[in-house]
Amino acid sequence: MATYMTGRRSYPVRSNRIIQNVLPKILLLDRDIMDAGFIVFFNRLPMKATKGEQFKWDIDQYLPSSDTLSAAVASTTQTTIPVSNPSYYNTNQAWQNTRTLEVVGITGVNIGTSNLTVTRGLGTTSAANMNSGDTLVRLGTYVGENSTRQTFQSTIPTEVSNYCQQMRMDLSLSERDIKREFENDSELPMQQFKILQEFRMDMDRTFLFMQQGRGTDSSGDDYTTTDGLKSIISSNTFAVNGTLYKSDLDEFMVEQGMRYGSRNKILFASTDVILAFTEMVDSNLTYQVNVAPQTGKAFGTEVLRYVAPNGHSMLIVEDRNISNFFPGEAYLADMTEITRMTFTNNGHTGELHIMKNTEDPDDPGTVHTLMGDMGLMYGNEINYASLTGVSGGSYTSAKA
Repeated sequence: MATYMTGRRSYPVRSNRIIQNVLPKILLLDRDIMDAGFIVFFNRLPMKATKGEQFKWDIDQYLPSSDTLSAAVASTTQTTIPVSNPSYYNTNQAWQNTRTLEVVGITGVNIGTSNLTVTRGLGTTSAANMNSGDTLVRLGTYVGENSTRQTFQSTIPTEVSNYCQQMRMDLSLSERDIKREFENDSELPMQQFKILQEFRMDMDRTFLFMQQGRGTDSSGDDYTTTDGLKSIISSNTFAVNGTLYKSDLDEFMVEQGMRYGSRNKILFASTDVILAFTEMVDSNLTYQVNVAPQTGKAFGTEVLRYVAPNGHSMLIVEDRNISNFFPGEAYLADMTEITRMTFTNNGHTGELHIMKNTEDPDDPGTVHTLMGDMGLMYGNEINYASLTGVSGGSYTSAKA
């Protein structure tokens, strides 16, 4: 095992690592791309510069299109109807009772009493008694030949924010480290590669697990931290706490996970979740290789593709950081909603970059600094979902 230390790597003068004809090897665990599955897709996200460490966006939604009766209407001629949410309605709108199929036309709305004044049996539909809890669905507006301006209906957007997080890692080599060469490689390129890998894994954990905040560090400097994917998911969560059954998964995906947002999403998953999917393999699952280009090269990522009963699909990609630190969990992301925000202004970039030769003037060695100042704008949180507590999978329903 490697020994962890603070400061530059050092070797004894007579270290056998620098004797000729010895093939030293430093084995980097999890060297393949699945050690940071989320970051594989990171560079493919659209980028936008922000001129402040905090960035904000609005979440809006369509006007509600359904409501319920708050009390029964035991008459086919009564024109006053009590509803649960009177602000959903406007005059000259047609609403249909989904149980009786009667269509009513709205002629007046009383917010104070939560009552509507309506025309019963609009069109060719027949008036019928209504039950408390009956669902009404908005069909649209209807107006006469000489219609006048209606009362405007709107929604109030919700403001959401996140921070960019400044990240830094230094590659520091002494003069002897730079001169030293092994049978298989020189110290400098090997260490450069290693620090890039470590930084990538740190970024992956940051953008998966970090929670946003602002504070002052031990030096009195202001810092900000960014919300990761796991932190922003609150609406659509499925606590499995054991075996993941296919029927339960299908229901969750249709009703919540794949109901909103893009028809194609990505599930970043631990190995426990991937094994659960393979244990309930059927026509909903297929294997494929997703090729993602990176700096002129191509690499293949073997993934599962799940097709929900509503026809929406998701790629299932392993992320070793989730496997290692949150086994049994997976996070469903709508990548079309995510924008990579960089704190960039006045000629200084927040994109991930290397600043060379940042050592002190009297230092004969070399220091290269890897820096970035980034955060993610996630869009609407309702387009995401999570699975937790998965220990296995089964095609057979728990109710069977």
